[in-house]
Amino acid sequence: MWLWVGIGWCALALTGVVLHHRLRSKSSRYPPEVAAFVLQLESELVAAHPGVQFLGMLPDRFACLMRVDGQETPVGLYEAFRHVDAFPESLTRMVAELVGDIREVGLDCADELDFATAAQLLMPQVRCKDWLDEQGTFGDSGLVHTPINDQLVTVYVVDDSNCMVFLCRAHLKRWQKEAQDLHNLALTNLARLGRNGIDDVSAEAVLLQSGDGFDASRLLLIDQQEGLLVAVPDRDTLWAGPEEGQNIEQLMSVTEQIADRSQYPVSSLLFRVKDGRLEPVQEPS
Repeated sequence: MWLWVGIGWCALALTGVVLHHRLRSKSSRYPPEVAAFVLQLESELVAAHPGVQFLGMLPDRFACLMRVDGQETPVGLYEAFRHVDAFPESLTRMVAELVGDIREVGLDCADELDFATAAQLLMPQVRCKDWLDEQGTFGDSGLVHTPINDQLVTVYVVDDSNCMVFLCRAHLKRWQKEAQDLHNLALTNLARLGRNGIDDVSAEAVLLQSGDGFDASRLLLIDQQEGLLVAVPDRDTLWAGPEEGQNIEQLMSVTEQIADRSQYPVSSLLFRVKDGRLEPVQEPS
């Protein structure tokens, strides 16, 4: 938690740049040949595997994060690197086999989830409505979601060390649950993970950047008092505080900048609590 005492929300601009490059910049700690392999891997995925997106390197191990057919999963790269280092001509085949293994083994767990296991790992993710419209279906099974307002929704993930599975209507049908059941359970798990100082937002501005992947989601835990300002420019950032003393135009500008630069953007808008709802703040006239 950071408090704005004298430094203002503009300090977050630099943070936004750091967030944007956080995963990718980690590759700079690798030797040149390893960094070259990572670049080749990303290029091959772009060229030959349209259903797979390289999201960046993970900070604590030689692994990357990929989105495969809509599901995000970490992928260890040590064996792949060693193989390509010994047989450079095998890159295309190796990447195809890697993606195939992820689809056959890693993503199968999405269909095998039982509710007892999922309930312990279920978490909410705040996303923009446009993201839901663009990526919110896997086949003919839409993502379970709860509207926050016209711009934001809550989706639900089962998050463990191996993969992040987005929950679909098919899961609800299999488990005989309602969306509200998932929502209540996800909020309980999120609160157990930690409120991280958001109970102070009615008195002073608070910035959350814990790095646990659910800072924007803590928006759902805030006691939304009338007039409170809220920004969730990316998945790993939540800013909230009273409107008094804030430079609205600057807040809006910096929020937009961070969202534009982020690896995981949520919304470029600044919101104000009005009549119990988050409403976008209009440009000052």
